[in-house]
Amino acid sequence: NWLMWQMGTGPVLGMGFGHFYAFAPDKLKYPIDRFSMEVKRILDVADRHLADNEYFCGGEYTVADMAIYPW
Repeated sequence: NWLMWQMGTGPVLGMGFGHFYAFAPDKLKYPIDRFSMEVKRILDVADRHLADNEYFCGGEYTVADMAIYPW
């Protein structure tokens, strides 16, 4: 599940902090706000999970942790 979570949230992070915030020719408030709030929500999910777990898949280091670590 966490590996799929990482695959699905990567594009949101890229759009939120990459395209709309840094590279879009016009700084439109709506997409910047929308993707910024979604990034905050996504990272909060990870933060809350890791508050109670050593790794994403519990007590064992897995490929999901390796995939999510570069974030």
